[in-house]
Amino acid sequence: MSTASERIQAMMRRFEEQAQKASELQSAIQDMQGTATSPDRSVTVTVAASGAVVDLKLAPNAVCQSASALQQQIMATIREATANAAEQMNNAVAPILGDQFEQFQQAFTAQAPTLKPPADDEAPAASTSSAQTTPSAGPAAPQQRPPQRTADFDDDDDFSTGSFLR
Repeated sequence: MSTASERIQAMMRRFEEQAQKASELQSAIQDMQGTATSPDRSVTVTVAASGAVVDLKLAPNAVCQSASALQQQIMATIREATANAAEQMNNAVAPILGDQFEQFQQAFTAQAPTLKPPADDEAPAASTSSAQTTPSAGPAAPQQRPPQRTADFDDDDDFSTGSFLR
């Protein structure tokens, strides 16, 4: 009977150790951010540890470049800030996880999206407004349009019952 009790106690100790490590890890990464600035200092980006962009600053000289060049510079700066945040994450997590750090890294990089820089000869992506007006090839569901109001009297506009709720 003592072996079952000992196993339960050992499992409880491991669970408490893992809970403590999780708490330490959460504290370590809670306010972690990565920041990067473009070489010409026209773009500064800050990302959270998750990779979400939390701040984007454009200097006045940013508007002097073409839209395509600015887009590429913003994306490159985001990648650099994300790498900075990832490095901070690794530095904070490694001492806490110890031997399990390699497993954490593999799991984390398997889940993280990869930001691939466009090739120099690739044209920038079309804006979303033009992509929405371009008909797609193949069958598509008809788009639902909101009902059009006419200048004629519409029963929906009759509020004589005292209620304007529909």
